[in-house]
Amino acid sequence: MIKREFIKTLAAASAATFMNPMVASSRMIASDSNAKKKVLMLGGRGFIGPSIVKVFLNAGFHVTLLNRGKTNATLFNDLPVIICDREKENREGYKKIDKKYRETYWDIVIDTWQKSPKAVSDFLDEFKGSIGHYHYISTMSVYDKWDSKFIEETAALNPLPSFPETISTDFRYAIRKTLCEEAIRERMANYTIYRSHGMKDFRVTRPHDPNAEPFWPVRFNRGGEILLPNIADHHIQVTDVQSLSNFILHCAESGTYGAYNVAYHPTPFKDFVSSLISATGMPDKLHWIDGDFLITNELIPYKIVPLWKPEPKGSYYFNVQKAVSAGLVNRPMVDMVTDQLNGYKSRHPNDDVRFGEIMEGKKLKYYSMEKERDIIKKWVTKRG
Repeated sequence: MIKREFIKTLAAASAATFMNPMVASSRMIASDSNAKKKVLMLGGRGFIGPSIVKVFLNAGFHVTLLNRGKTNATLFNDLPVIICDREKENREGYKKIDKKYRETYWDIVIDTWQKSPKAVSDFLDEFKGSIGHYHYISTMSVYDKWDSKFIEETAALNPLPSFPETISTDFRYAIRKTLCEEAIRERMANYTIYRSHGMKDFRVTRPHDPNAEPFWPVRFNRGGEILLPNIADHHIQVTDVQSLSNFILHCAESGTYGAYNVAYHPTPFKDFVSSLISATGMPDKLHWIDGDFLITNELIPYKIVPLWKPEPKGSYYFNVQKAVSAGLVNRPMVDMVTDQLNGYKSRHPNDDVRFGEIMEGKKLKYYSMEKERDIIKKWVTKRG
């Protein structure tokens, strides 16, 4: 390194320390300590897994994946991968795991999703004594009642059937997730559970299914005249995957345990619209149309019009203050919308998803732009 480069580097380090000496020193310490910590990521190549993996890699952790090797098999191909199918009866999927992995102590284990509660309990039993801090991505659906606003983590969870004895189960999503949480609490002390709510990311849950694409970002990106529900006290609430990923990292580094509701604070729908406009530009015109008129014209809340769910009244009003107090920092919503839109464009460069229309023999969700134009015309005529 020549002299001027050394001086430049030293000046930059000094400036960082001057601005925030605690942050500068903690980052250097964290980098050294994280490099010695082993993370086992269950999955890691699907929907939210890649975002979490990147956060931990950027923080200097040593990450290993455990999955079947089928989803996005070339993603993170420079990382070690344990090929294992957790959905085999009698833990058959674990029998071929190399001895070196079986004898490894995993400082951090992150489980993004498992549709089988028995698969979760099997993993925890198989790796008993080898896990320092277990992180599980759950859902707000574990709460039994959504009939009041600002539900906290102490609220009652779903009543449960007996824990399944087999991998295969017909329980609905909310019950499966609640059973998974039960399995974790019975087997672990050092765990963190993240109850998410409608996760949004660059990726989607089903990348080959047009129904998984983000309606509002796509609609605003197309511009023109846009129909919007005009509803009193209309709020939305979703989980930004990047903010969630950063919070998981924070909890791992700080040893933060327990269950947390992780989402944006309840957000007025008009503020969400402002984020859409910031990400895509101002459309030709916004038509704020009364909810009753929309329903009369078959635009049903939630079923047809996304992020409009008047019942149950707690749907978009979960209390996230515990997570915020523990270190959750939600980034600006426009950043989330931008990520969603960029993901859509990467999957559909021709912008060919036609909501509410027939594609490949199936009618897509939501409503078509033709239907939208028709309702706007009726609304304008009605108002004279």
